[in-house]
Amino acid sequence: MKVLAYIRNDYKSNIGGDSIQFTKTVEYLKRKGIDVVISSNQHEDLRPYDLVHIFNTIRIGDTYRYYKRSKDFKKKIVLSPIYWNYGIYLYKNFNKAKFINRWNMDNVLRKEVMQNVDLILPSSKIELDIIKKDFNTRRPCKIVYNGVDACFSEGKSEKFLDRYKINNEDFVLSVGRICPHKNQLTLAKICQSIDIPFVMIGPVNDIEYFNKCKYANPFLIHINGLNHEELASAYRAAKVHCLVSWYETPGLVNLEAGIAGCNILTTPEGSTKEYFKDYVEYSSWDDDRNILEKIVALLSKNKDYNLKNHIVNNFLWEDIADSIIDAYRTLLN
Repeated sequence: MKVLAYIRNDYKSNIGGDSIQFTKTVEYLKRKGIDVVISSNQHEDLRPYDLVHIFNTIRIGDTYRYYKRSKDFKKKIVLSPIYWNYGIYLYKNFNKAKFINRWNMDNVLRKEVMQNVDLILPSSKIELDIIKKDFNTRRPCKIVYNGVDACFSEGKSEKFLDRYKINNEDFVLSVGRICPHKNQLTLAKICQSIDIPFVMIGPVNDIEYFNKCKYANPFLIHINGLNHEELASAYRAAKVHCLVSWYETPGLVNLEAGIAGCNILTTPEGSTKEYFKDYVEYSSWDDDRNILEKIVALLSKNKDYNLKNHIVNNFLWEDIADSIIDAYRTLLN
């Protein structure tokens, strides 16, 4: 089986959750013998491929061009939508007409794609329900959950603590792009107010927002990026991982932190509850008091490994790849 995997052209330079989902999907499909070729070329010659797998409908511009190219070649199209209705957060947080109008205009393209691909692979039941509601699609769908590498359970906390001169595990970690969506500013303020170290790991997407975080908490530690081994050590070292974003689906870093043994505080918005059940704590991104209370409680709670076991049993990439291959075979047969 030969598959062309399409992804936005800046997936390496502007790393997001879709970048990780894409690269891990491709990696594990290849491990299982699927011939996968990566492309961001809208003029790709698609004749050699049995099917095309396209990722991400939030950034719909590239996706729509890949979709049209695939249709021109009459190829079977699999879509990993990575979709959530971002428009409601634009109203809540920006209320800038140009952003809202752009989102609504792009929905015309999203609808065409959602209604005409051959198979949709949402990463949760709630994502599937929202896609059906927003785009009235009747195309075949199969839920394929996001995954995590088992290697994130193997970190050595001492490596991280020694390198960054942190005395013990009583600190708050937040991994992800530095931007308003991820809500690190709230965490920076709260950790400063209770005199707890705060570590942010991730690329800066919004320099003005990053500067606000540093102003709110001059002692925060920011690390632009770490390799898998170093990141696993950071997760193992931290008592608490926080991702109180506007929404998460479910936040791949939540899976990584969870399998490493962190106590987790995350947003209830998105697919988090479908993945993490009652194994984590939840707080809305705009409820500062509740976030503070949950952080204090989690800092005093011993780590347990119930969440880790839940993740190992349900969300390893090794098993997720099998689900995708089954979907491919069903479509082609």
